[in-house]
Amino acid sequence: MSRTEASIEIKATRSFRSRPANSTLFGGRRDLPVLGRAQGGSDGNIVIEDGAIDWTFRPADLQGVRDAFAVYVTGNSMVPKYKDKDLAYVHPSKTPRRGRYVLVETQGHRGFIKQFDRWDGDTLVLQQYNPAEEIRIPRADILRVMLVIGSLDG
Repeated sequence: MSRTEASIEIKATRSFRSRPANSTLFGGRRDLPVLGRAQGGSDGNIVIEDGAIDWTFRPADLQGVRDAFAVYVTGNSMVPKYKDKDLAYVHPSKTPRRGRYVLVETQGHRGFIKQFDRWDGDTLVLQQYNPAEEIRIPRADILRVMLVIGSLDG
C-alpha cells in the first residue's frame, strides 16, 4: 500500500467517526414499514400484509422514497447473501439490473427474493443459490419485480 493510499484510508476513517449523532445514514425514527416475510424457497410467503407487521429505521437510500418497505427473509435458499430472519430493504420503483437481488411478488401475492438474471421474452429468469438452480416465471404470473437495495442481519 502506498503512503497516499494509507492516508486516504485514515482520513475516511476519521471522517466517519466524527459523524454527528443525528446522522442521515438511517432515519431518526422507525418510519419504514415491514410489510411481510419473503420466503427463501421457490414457493414463497405472503409478501404484503394489510398493514405493517413491524417498523424499522429507514436507510439513507430509501429516505424520501414513497412506498419503500422492508420484509423479513425466511429460509436459506439465498445463503450466503440473505439468511433466515434478515431484514431486506425494498425500493419498489428502481429497475433491477442483472446480478442484483429482487423481491418478486406473484399474482397470488406470494413472494421471494432471488438474484435477477434477465427477462427472456415473457419469462422472468432468476437465480437461486440453495440448491443452485435457474427459476423461470411467466410474466403473466408476476405482479411486481422490486429491487432489494440491502439488508440487515437478523
